[in-house]
Parts: sequence; C-alpha cells; structure tokens
Amino acid sequence: MRRYEADRMIIRMSDSGLVGVMVLLTGTGVSALFSASYHFGRVAAGNPFYFINRQIIWILLGALVSFILSRMPLSLIRKMTIPFVIMTIILNVLTYVPGIGSTSGGATRWIEIGGNSFQPSELVRVALVLYMAHILDKKKDSMDDFLNSILPVLLMSVLMTSLVYFQNDFSSAIYIFLLAILLLFLAGISWSYIAVGTIAIMISAVPMVLAKPYRLERIRSWLSPLSDPSGSGYQLMKSRMALQNGRFWGLGLGQGQVKLGGLPAAHSDFVFAVVGEETGFAGILFIIFLFLVFAIKGYSIALNSTSSYIRLAAFGLTSSVYFQVLINVAVVCGALPATGIPLPLFSAGGTSTLVTLGIFGLLINFSRYKAKEREVLCNG
Repeated sequence: MRRYEADRMIIRMSDSGLVGVMVLLTGTGVSALFSASYHFGRVAAGNPFYFINRQIIWILLGALVSFILSRMPLSLIRKMTIPFVIMTIILNVLTYVPGIGSTSGGATRWIEIGGNSFQPSELVRVALVLYMAHILDKKKDSMDDFLNSILPVLLMSVLMTSLVYFQNDFSSAIYIFLLAILLLFLAGISWSYIAVGTIAIMISAVPMVLAKPYRLERIRSWLSPLSDPSGSGYQLMKSRMALQNGRFWGLGLGQGQVKLGGLPAAHSDFVFAVVGEETGFAGILFIIFLFLVFAIKGYSIALNSTSSYIRLAAFGLTSSVYFQVLINVAVVCGALPATGIPLPLFSAGGTSTLVTLGIFGLLINFSRYKAKEREVLCNG
C-alpha cells in the first residue's frame, strides 16, 4: 500500500509544474484577450464579449482534450499516430475545396461549418512531431540508411509543409519544416543531411517570398517602417508605440489606447503589444517567464527520458509552442517581419488554443511516464 502511495505521489509531483504553468498561462491569456478584444468585439460583432466567449468555449474543450491525452497510454497514442496523420492531411486538403474552405486576409486556412471555423494547419505541427518521433524511434538503429529511415520522414515533412504553404501561410510552413530538421538532428541524422536541408530551405525561401508581392512588402516595411508610416509600416509603428507607452508598470488593465482601433489585429497576432501597453515591462517579463518555465519543463522531460520516442516527441512539441512564442514576440517588437503566427493561449483563435492545450496534455503524459521510469530505476 505504501509503495502504491509513493508511486502516486511521484506522478502527482511530475504533473503539478506543467499543470500550474498551463493554468497560469491560460488565465493570463484570457485576461489579456478580454481587454484586447472588448472594443473590437463591440464594433465588429455588436457584442464586447464575442471573442472572449468563444475563447472560453475552446479553452473548456481544450482542457478536456488535455486531460484525456494526459491519461492515455503511450502505446495507444503511438497506435493512433498514423490515423491522426491521415486525418490531418485530409482536413488540410479540404481547405482547398470550394464551399468548405474559407478564405480570410488572402489566406485559405480554415474549414467553415455552420458559421464556425476550424484551422486544420494547426494540427500539422502535432501530427508531424508525433509521426517523426514514432518513425525515428523505430528506425533509431539504422539512421545511416537514408532510403528506409530518413526519406519517409523527409517526404512526410515536405508533404505537410506544402499543404500549409499552399494555404498561403508561408511563415508557418517554414517554421514547421525547420522543426522537422531539428527533430532529425536530435535523432542523430548525419550533419551532411542537416547542411543540405538548411541550404535547401534557404534557396527555396527566396522564390517563395518573391511569389507573393505582399511578402516582399512585409520585409520592406519591417526594414524601414517610416518609409510608409500610414501604409505597410503602420502596424509595426503602432505596436512599438504601445510597448513604449507601457513603460515599466503599464497604463493599467483595460486602459490601453492602441486597441481602440489604432492597432490592426490587436486581439490576435498583436495581442502582446496590448499586454505591453497595459502591464508594461513588468507584465511582459511575467509572461515571458511563464513561457520560459514551460520550455524548461518540456525540454527537461525530453533530456531526462530514457525513451527516444518521448525524447523526440517532448522536444518537438515543446519547441512547436515555444518557437511560436519567440516568433510572435519578435514580430511585435519589430525584430522579425510580420508572420501571422499567433501567441499561444493569448491570441484569439480556437484551434490554436485547443491544440496548445492538447500539447500540454501530451507533455504531462510524458512527464508521468518519466516519473514512472525514475521510480523503476530507483527500485531496481
């Protein structure tokens, strides 16, 4: 009986850190989104609670998914990986079907059903990471065999990246493919393959940028926002203004000014600018600290596990969230051109919220498994 209680205590301790960070980030994100979306919801939808009500529904659904995934046996997760990958591909293909796919802002990334939209490209990062972890774990003793070990994973990465790219989501496609390259590196692939893959990305990125004039315009406005302050440089200038207005302590919750029609996408991709204006540098540090704690816990699961599958999956899933945070913050601060990548758990977007909470559930599952591993080793 004592042994059973000890096992449960170890598992509970492994859960608590990630669960705590998830709750704090979700709660802080809801508060930030409510403040950022209140005015826009009233103007655009006639209801100031429009965005926050929808976000809460997705959070509740995401919490349920997170709980289920945190308790699901790893063997079952691995068995469901291929069906999940197939489902993800089918859903992303459906975005190209007239009457099913929905276009907004020049991008066709959503499936519209009964007035509700779903963004299947958000599933790609999870499906690809789980697929790669599953296959690379099975092929871990034959990583020098390019045709049987590396090529299948590489082809799947190219397929999923292409599906996202042709939805007119260039930045997400590049970010997903870079994530795949990192996982291959962690799996022990030869440096020569990594070098070839990196060069291929750099070479292919140039025509991809030139293929759409607005992409080149984003780079120009990023390099010189003052050259067109009322046009392409307007959003970045307003974002910087918001961060400067916040100073150290901020103007106070709900007291921000740029969200009142001055900053485009204040409730979505640029919600971090609203947070900076209202909570100041102190609030920014708090949010960055929470995401940093998440990253440390996620990467520690990967580094300390004896299972190559968990090591790859935990690293990939943690990176898929943390890299989004770094990219979004860099865009808002002006360190990168605008990308359209949201801030997880803060930006309005049900699919992103659902997937992020699902990732938390998977990481909690891996953490519990790691705790059981540690208990076995200690008693062995």
